[in-house]
Parts: sequence; C-alpha cells; structure tokens
Amino acid sequence: MPVLIAGGGPTGLALAISLGQLGVRCEVVDARPAPTRVPRAGRCGARAMEIFRRLGISGQLRAAGLPGEAPLDVVICAGSLARPLTRHRYPSVADALATTLEVNDGTMPLEPHVILSQYTLEPLLREVAEATPGVTVRFGAELIDFAATGGGVTAMVHTATRLRAIRADHLIGCDGAASTVRRVLGVELRGERREPLRQALIYCPDLYERLPGGPAARAIQYHVTGGHPCTLIVQDDTQHFALQAPPGGPPLATMFEAVAGAVCQPLSYKVVHEDEWPQQLLLADRYTDDWSRVLLAGDAAHPASTTGGLGLSTAIGDTADLAWKLAATQHGWGGPALLASYEAERRPVAAQAITASFVSAVAEEPWSVDLRDVELGYRYTGSPVISHAGGTQPTGFAPTTWPGARLPHLWLDDGNPLHDVLGNCFTLLRVPGAGAAGATADRVDGEFARELAAEFGRFGAPLDLVEVTSAAAQAVYAGHRLILVRPDLHVAWRSGDSQPPPATLARLVTGNIA
Repeated sequence: MPVLIAGGGPTGLALAISLGQLGVRCEVVDARPAPTRVPRAGRCGARAMEIFRRLGISGQLRAAGLPGEAPLDVVICAGSLARPLTRHRYPSVADALATTLEVNDGTMPLEPHVILSQYTLEPLLREVAEATPGVTVRFGAELIDFAATGGGVTAMVHTATRLRAIRADHLIGCDGAASTVRRVLGVELRGERREPLRQALIYCPDLYERLPGGPAARAIQYHVTGGHPCTLIVQDDTQHFALQAPPGGPPLATMFEAVAGAVCQPLSYKVVHEDEWPQQLLLADRYTDDWSRVLLAGDAAHPASTTGGLGLSTAIGDTADLAWKLAATQHGWGGPALLASYEAERRPVAAQAITASFVSAVAEEPWSVDLRDVELGYRYTGSPVISHAGGTQPTGFAPTTWPGARLPHLWLDDGNPLHDVLGNCFTLLRVPGAGAAGATADRVDGEFARELAAEFGRFGAPLDLVEVTSAAAQAVYAGHRLILVRPDLHVAWRSGDSQPPPATLARLVTGNIA
C-alpha cells in the first residue's frame, strides 16, 4: 500500500481524495463505525474552498451549506434572543460571491467561505472518497500501533473480526487531537489549555423562522449576556443549533429553553448530542519521523480551538501541501527534500493560526478580528524547496507573487479564473507586459522556459507552460514575467528576483537537493 491514512475526518478524507486524483493508492482507517453528528467546525474558509474547488467538489459542498443569502451577522442579546442589544454586520456568502465576480485586483479568493457544519461535510467527503479510484475507506478499523523504518511502515489495524497488519510506504496521522500516530511517534504537544466549554447540538426546527425581526434581521451567532452567558450558533440547515456555555450553571437544555423560549412558543426541541469542547491552543513539536515515512496533519499536528474555522482551513491546507509531495515521491520525481519540507512549510502556518486565535480569544469583540492574513496571506518563507527572493517581503494581507505565497486569484481576459487553468503539476506562467518588454526579453523568456522544461523532464516531473492573458496580471505581477507555480498554487520562483540556472531551479523545487 503506498499510503495509509489514520483518521476519516475532513483531513484524512480530503487527503485521500487528493491522492486518488493524483494516481496514488491509499487506504483510510477510522475507529468510529461512521462519521459522527457532533458540533465541531461550522465554517469552511475561502482557502479551504479553493482547495476543494481543485478537487472538483466546491459546488457540491456549497449546495449543502447555509443558503448564500442568509445573514452572517453576530448579535449580542440580554438574557434571551428576544432582547437583542447590538448587531455586528458581515457580508453574506452571496455578497462575497458577487464581490468576487466584480473585483479583479488579486485581493479576493476565487471561492468565498461557506457555512457548513463538520457533521455535514464529513459524509459528503466520505462519499466522494469512496467513489475515487484507488481509494479505500474503512470505518470500524482502528490503528493501534505501527513501526517505521527508512524502508516503510508496518501498521497494526484492529477490526471487529481480526487484527490486520498493513505494510505501507507512508503513514499519515489524521486521527485528531488524541492521535495514536502522534503518541506512538512520541511527539509532544505544547501550548495553552483552558477549562473546556460545555456544548450541545440541539434540533429545533421552528426557531430560525421565528427569530426576532424576520429574515433580514436573522444572524449566524447570538451571544447571550446575563446571569447565564452562552452562545447560540446556527448550523447549516437552520434547524440545528450549537449551544456553548462556560462550566457550571444550569443544564444546557434548561439554558436553551430560557434563551429560545422567549421567541419560540411552543418550544419543541431535542438535544442530539452533549459533551465538552476542549479549549486548547496546542502545536506538535514536530510533524514527522526521521525518514518522512510517518507524518501528522490536521488536529493530530495542531489541536486548537481556533476562531472562524481556522482549524479546518489549516488542516485542509495541510492536505494540499502533503498530497502532491507524496504523489511526487510515489511517482519517482520528488526528491528526499520534498517530503522533508512539509513540516518547514506547514508548522509555521499552524503556529500563525494559533496566535491569531489567541488574539481573538482575548479581544473584547473576537468576531471582529480580521483573519485574512492567516487564511489567505500566509507564505512559506522558511521552505527549503522554494527559490526565495531578496529584500523585504510584504507584510499583512496583500495580493503578491512573493515566493512561497499563494498565487493570487485573477480573472483572465476570456472570463476564466487563472486558478482553473492550472493543472495538478508545476506550471510556468508567462506574463506579457510585466517587467521588461521587447523581442530580447521574449527570446530570453522562451529559452529559459525550454531549458527548464527539459530539466523537469530529466526528473520525469511534469511542467505546463501557460501564458497569462489578463490586463490585471500586469499590475499584480509587475516586474515578474515568469512565475513558477507549484501544484498547490504556491509560488516557487519568479523571474524578477533571480535567474538561477534552469537545472538548479528544477532540482530545488522538486526536492532533488542534498
């Protein structure tokens, strides 16, 4: 087996779909009998949706989420939903989609966020994974131990009927905060733990329709102040609600009756699930073993109670980084430095998300903290497989092709998004009008492109050449006529910074370096 994935949550299933589409066989094992209906992540962020678009499923997920026209405001209430005090207004998903179509300066994501409960997301991803050639998904199969060497991994998986040994080239731990893979690796978590919140998932089909003020005055979150403070969060079908409250106080069902009963009588509801939500901001000391045979992703690497769906977005970003590197390794053109770069690239991103969540947690109005820097603006500044630029890199969120950054979304002159033109391989973009112009510059660009393609070919690595026909690109990419983009849409090199020999550049970005 090329890749064994422990954990069938969003991280493991998204990774499996990516690997299957890249032609790599994999198996997902999960101790649970099936995905569970518990309140967890409720927002799929813009970067995660861009990645899901690359997998061909963003439309399916968006259709399953909260209707795009639904208000995403946050309301502060006094004692119950019947007494709103303050409203913080935010654009709806439909508004964000409209802006994406109108703005073409690189500042907008190709796919805006969607409100999608994790218990809705998981079954959809499982269905897609099971239909993907080369992917096997087994629930009710628990990874209990493994041993890794430089030659591979032997894992022991327990099912209801037998103990099974699985030999794999790589084991990926996507098995959550209590990760068995992390424990067996002996990797420590460091960070902050706080007293957990109480939470419940409540089914109440009539409440959303009866919220004060009618459809336009509805919100996605209600923060109730008073003697028993709590937060009520609307779920994607508008018939379920997540109720969160500090430790102590009356039972959650009693709190829900007090909060919701004032606006919905008779109040008919059912507590579907009740548990504690750990309040933690933790990061694994390392993401891999000494041979890059066993790697951690998602909550196994960074179990954190993050704001605005950052935990899910960071996890899906892990899979986008890891999938193409595993595929390159399996297909023979990825050098040893490629998988080794996974931790160097993704661990700082998780640390940044955790820091942002801490800032949000201590803010007086946590829902007002701008998270675009973390969700869209992160850059792989310490990566050993990126040709870095000199000088001072931009700070904050801004559209940039700085090496290591996500390639900004732009609409091409024919109406297609640039992201959709790029395949699952490296792409060398040529941007006419950016930087020096003229026959000499065109000739130099053409020679470099041909030589780089030949060097990629020596490794067996695929490289596409794409001319960017977009007036907007000339401004966003100013000074950079050639831009090398990785399969995960991160910039690996650009011509305005340096002009290494094509052989050197090809070896670097494919990980074939000492």
